[in-house]
Amino acid sequence: MSTLSTSITYDETTTLIMMTLRGKAGVDDVVNAYKAANSYASKHQSSKLLVDVSELEHRFAAIDVVNIMPKVAHHVKNMKIARVVGIEGFMHDLFLQKVQRFGINAENFECFKSAKEWLSKS
Repeated sequence: MSTLSTSITYDETTTLIMMTLRGKAGVDDVVNAYKAANSYASKHQSSKLLVDVSELEHRFAAIDVVNIMPKVAHHVKNMKIARVVGIEGFMHDLFLQKVQRFGINAENFECFKSAKEWLSKS
């Protein structure tokens, strides 16, 4: 069962799309969140996405990450992604590893400031 809360904003001064995901997410929730981020990024002509998943709990098995990556990669293929992750590191590391295999420029960070600085470097 999904109890996901999603917030997406655009920071005009840094041209960053910022998305926060909180709660419990299923496979479809994750795909739909990145689809929404892509739509928002297109609207604001931005290719930089800062995603805060530090308060996100995955409600699916690790193997499902492999299955959803082609869908997620399709929505973020032209984006640079910084992800602020929480203590549930295994799923976040797996997600990062799989999305990078699709040629997506993405990194995980422990704090918002480091993630934002990394995105600003290009």
